[in-house]
Amino acid sequence: MRPISGLFLLFSIFGLLLSGCESPGSAPLTVKAERVPQVMEVTSTHEVFEANPIFSPDGNWILFESDVMGNRDLWVIPTTGGEPRQLTFDKGFDSAPFWSPDGTKIVFESDRSGFKNIWILDLNSPESDPLPLTSGAWDDADPTWSPDGNWVAYESDREKDWGTDLWMSPVAGGSPSRLTNSGSGIYLRTSDWSPDGKDLVCESNLEDDGSALFILSVEGGQLTRITPSFGYEGHPAWSPDGEEIVYESSMTGVMEIFVIPATGGEPFQVTTGGGYWPRWSPRGDFIVYAVIGDSEPNIWIVEVDW
Repeated sequence: MRPISGLFLLFSIFGLLLSGCESPGSAPLTVKAERVPQVMEVTSTHEVFEANPIFSPDGNWILFESDVMGNRDLWVIPTTGGEPRQLTFDKGFDSAPFWSPDGTKIVFESDRSGFKNIWILDLNSPESDPLPLTSGAWDDADPTWSPDGNWVAYESDREKDWGTDLWMSPVAGGSPSRLTNSGSGIYLRTSDWSPDGKDLVCESNLEDDGSALFILSVEGGQLTRITPSFGYEGHPAWSPDGEEIVYESSMTGVMEIFVIPATGGEPFQVTTGGGYWPRWSPRGDFIVYAVIGDSEPNIWIVEVDW
């Protein structure tokens, strides 16, 4: 295994690319297109698990999870290169991090209490322990912070025999609100807020033909399907302008990254070498994601130009 500093030397290369990337072209890339966007490898080891990368609100950092120290913890590194910094140190499983809108806190899932719940870490007080946002003898996972900073939405199996529904909890404290109430065996999960805070996009097996993406109206509770579902579709993320949604899909037989209009329509294939856990940069000009290589994921970035 390489030392931790060696894992991220390619971030300095990425910093140069950010300041002067060559455009791969302007024609739309569809599933059948011959052209593919330019991709840049950020980490290059197959011996360390790295997943769920996400840009900071100012675009200067990438937050991700890694087991480089032998345990699943959260790390952050400048997008222009430098030494990564470890943020969590508990022996529990820390995963699925997400930034607060102002970039001063992160929310994540952890089983450090014995059950998987949602926790918040104040980056202005890194010496302090994370505080629980949820607690209970159930599993809460995949948190996402609302654009106004007031709520965190997540999936939970509480009050359910089998499956998950979407819930949200006020960051300031108080009772959680249930957003969906699906039947046994149905899951709604891996949600992300729209930029205006009115909707959530999530994956669900709500219909019989597999996992697809749905838009949930937070106020009205209406679910609208937006993807065709030729297999598994999940981990969606809204573009900063609210026009598109990026996600992972197995529709080609291999898990790849796709983009689809937020209103539904024809999906565009973004990657051809595999991809999981995609997230947009704050300006919408890059997508960060992970690829499962020989054994474990590496982090990649693809330039958005279509």
